[in-house]
Amino acid sequence: MKHRLGILLQVITLALLPSIVIYQLFFGFRLIIMPASLLVGITLFSIGTWLRESGS
Repeated sequence: MKHRLGILLQVITLALLPSIVIYQLFFGFRLIIMPASLLVGITLFSIGTWLRESGS
């Protein structure tokens, strides 16, 4: 179960980060959101990696 949850978390992270960049390019929002979302993405991806490696 941890393995699948880790994969799901990584896929969601890899799908959301480029979509946030595209949304920024077309509609625009405050610039501080970009580095904050990158840090959140790195954290979520790391948690997903940890879950994948700890689950069997």
